[in-house]
Amino acid sequence: MDLRRFITLKTVVEEGSFLRASQKLCCTQSTVTFHIQQLEREFSLQLFEKIGRRMCLTTEGKKLMPHIHDLTRVMESIREAARQDSEPGGELRIATGETLLAYKMPQVLQRFKQRSPNVQLSLQSLNCYVIRDALLNDDVDLGIFYRVGNDDALEMKPLGEQSLVLVASPLLQNVDFTQEGRHIACSFIINEPQCIFRQLFEGILRQRRVTMQNTIELWSIESIKQCVAANLGVSFLPRFAVERELRSGELKELPFDTTPPSIMALCAHHAGKAISPAMQIFMECVETCFSAGDKKMPG
Repeated sequence: MDLRRFITLKTVVEEGSFLRASQKLCCTQSTVTFHIQQLEREFSLQLFEKIGRRMCLTTEGKKLMPHIHDLTRVMESIREAARQDSEPGGELRIATGETLLAYKMPQVLQRFKQRSPNVQLSLQSLNCYVIRDALLNDDVDLGIFYRVGNDDALEMKPLGEQSLVLVASPLLQNVDFTQEGRHIACSFIINEPQCIFRQLFEGILRQRRVTMQNTIELWSIESIKQCVAANLGVSFLPRFAVERELRSGELKELPFDTTPPSIMALCAHHAGKAISPAMQIFMECVETCFSAGDKKMPG
């Protein structure tokens, strides 16, 4: 059983065609075709069918893929164990939430680049639920995001509670979110429905039977803050994301709860995944930068 054939199969699935798989593997397309044919002959089944221009797995092929992923993970673990004492290299796939990427990760990335200049870093900004699923599916190596559930399949390192704050323009007057059973003629400006702090805010409003005029959905945190500063509505964001505007007076904090709500930031990876030198260094950089940030930003 030739392990290279399983790597070829996994690459064809990821790239969507034999041609792109051959380009990624730095071999000829005929080599990719040969590897797939050998696997089909060995297992006596058809692995792919062509739909349009894309090679798609058959039902039988899909049943094999979880085992192929397990196999390639073991192979990568063996490679990493063999080069533990060498300079970290290869690819490291990171996924993080937008607010964390914009306000917390630049220092982490700078520190990591200094310590591991030869690592090829792949960085994505994703929703927290999507990050969790990507970790479970081994689509990313590390996730820096907010807790959205308790998954036994993930190894999670807490990075500290991040307080949330309700912000508005200084021009906004006579609004009170602490009283129950009322309608507030004001817009809520936030991003997607799956945003964890949006869900928390809307859940609290439902408990208080408070309604708002409407919700304005924007994808950029900076755009949200600018619209709030322009007195187009209020938003509910991590304090670290609006600290500068609160200090400058561009935004003001509105009373919302006697105990400020908070969410837990995490650094997580699949519990069954071997920790590579690059992963270890990145996790150390994350922990160092978050600890330094917590000392500078109490509450």
